[in-house]
Amino acid sequence: MDHSGLVGIYLAAGRSSRLGRPKVNLRLGNRLLGGIALREALESKLDVTFVITRQGDPLEWLAPFSNSEGLRIIECKEADKGQSASLRVGVMAAAETGAAGIVVLLADQPFVTTKMINQLIDEYHESEQFVAFSHHGVMKPPVLLANSLFPRIKELEGDQGARSLLRSGCLGKQIKLNTDVYFFDVDTEEDYQFLLKNWPFL
Repeated sequence: MDHSGLVGIYLAAGRSSRLGRPKVNLRLGNRLLGGIALREALESKLDVTFVITRQGDPLEWLAPFSNSEGLRIIECKEADKGQSASLRVGVMAAAETGAAGIVVLLADQPFVTTKMINQLIDEYHESEQFVAFSHHGVMKPPVLLANSLFPRIKELEGDQGARSLLRSGCLGKQIKLNTDVYFFDVDTEEDYQFLLKNWPFL
């Protein structure tokens, strides 16, 4: 396997407070939501993917990947402090591997593809701090962040995510997409019901 020098940070430690139950365990046909984009990440050019989970997660959704190479599970003990806590845990793990950067992925985005992840990697240049997808000028995950941003990621607090960094004048590039279906995520029961009715045809 060719090494990209980049690792995935798969954020799966959210409280799912708006949904009322763990979204990663939502069923879509014979699959669970949390595992859909993860499979795409594991088939991409990423060297390794760190899955950030929360304490008490039974990890049912991760069972199909128990023997997967390139997968590491990290429990975020401070997950209740918001997305920034998960990002910090992931960045520390990435830094220990000497990664050139990370690709931040969300566990509730079932339409993210291996092709998208590889496009971020292929578009990345050492002189840049990020590569992100955008729709109508709004940058959305997944996003690639160079290791030069690691110190700033460690300073994030609460539910601040990568987007707050990209708005602060970082040097990078945007890959414009004409449709936002790839960024669809599941936050509410209405989102889940919509997905059930349209999966996998969106």
